[in-house]
Amino acid sequence: MQKEIIYIGDPMCSWCYGFTDVIQTIRRNYMERVKVSLVMGGFRPDGTHMVDPNYRDFLRGHWMEVSRRTGQPFDLAILNQTGWIYNTEKPCRAVVAMRHLKPEVEWEYFAAVQKGFYHKNHDPNNPESFARIAAEFGIDEDCFLHAYGAPGTIEETQRAFAWARSIGVNSFPTVVLRDQRGLAALTVGYQPLEMLEGRLDQWLSM
Repeated sequence: MQKEIIYIGDPMCSWCYGFTDVIQTIRRNYMERVKVSLVMGGFRPDGTHMVDPNYRDFLRGHWMEVSRRTGQPFDLAILNQTGWIYNTEKPCRAVVAMRHLKPEVEWEYFAAVQKGFYHKNHDPNNPESFARIAAEFGIDEDCFLHAYGAPGTIEETQRAFAWARSIGVNSFPTVVLRDQRGLAALTVGYQPLEMLEGRLDQWLSM
C-alpha cells in the first residue's frame, strides 16, 4: 500500500491560512516520495454563523493571534462589515470544482482562495470571487461557475466533509498519515515545520 499524507483543511479556517507555508513546504519536499492529498474539512459549512459585532470582535482578536504566531498577513477590513454569513462550504466547493477543471493547480488554487479572503477581502459568499481567482489559473469564469454549481461538485464536497467527520476530524488544520496500519494523526492544529519534519522522516523510513 502506498503511503499517503492527507491534509484536511478549509480555505476560511484562519489556522489553516497560518499553516499555508508549512503544508506547502511539506508537499514540495515529500511529494516525490509519498502521495500528498488535499481534503476539504468543512470548518463552518452550515451557513448559520452570522458575523455580528460580538463574532467580529472575536474574529479580529483570533486572526491577529494567528498572524502573530505564523507570520501570515491579514487585512482586517472585511470585519468592518457585519451581517454577512461565515459559510465555508462555498470556498471548499470552489476548490473541489478546480480539482475537476485543472487538478494540477488544486493546491495553488486552495492557497489563492485563502489569500483572497484573508488578505484581499474577497466576498466569501459570492461565487464570482472564486471564478475570478480561477481565471488567474487559466480557467474561463463561466466554465468555473458551471462546475461550481454542478450537483456532483456539491455532493463531492459534502462527502469530503462527511469523511473528515467519520475519522474524528473536527478541528483544522489536521494532517493524517495513511499506511498499511491505517490512519494516524501527524498534527491536529497548527505546528511549525520543524516540529513535523522529523516525525515525517521517521514515518517514511518505517
